[in-house]
Amino acid sequence: MYRELYYWMYFNLRKVKTNDMPAFNAYALICVLQLFNITTLLVLINYFINIKLEKDAAIYTSLIGGIIILIFNRFLLYNKREIIFKKYDNKNPSRKTKGQLFFWLYVLLSLIILFVAISNFSTNI
Repeated sequence: MYRELYYWMYFNLRKVKTNDMPAFNAYALICVLQLFNITTLLVLINYFINIKLEKDAAIYTSLIGGIIILIFNRFLLYNKREIIFKKYDNKNPSRKTKGQLFFWLYVLLSLIILFVAISNFSTNI
C-alpha cells in the first residue's frame, strides 16, 4: 500500500518545477504522514488508558519511533524507488484515477484526524 502512495507522492512532486529531488521528498513526506498516524494512535491510547507520560519520555519515544520509520522506509521505499516507479507507471487510466483518489484521501484524512484527535484529547496529555 505504501509503495503506491510513495509513487503517487513522487508523481505529484515531479510536477513541481522547483523540486529537483522528488523521490527523496516523497520519501520524507510519506515518513511524516506515517508519524502523524502513529501520533494519532498514541493520542487516542493516551486518552483512553489515561497514561501520564513525562515530557522527556514522550520526546524520546517520538524520536525512536521516527528513526525506526525512517530506516524502514529507506529500505522498503527509497532504495527500491526505480522498481516501484516502473511498476506503477504502466497502470491503466482507471487504476491511476483510483490510485490518485486514494492517495489524496489518505493525505487529507491523516491530517484531519490528527488535528481532531489532538484538539479534542490534548487536555489529558
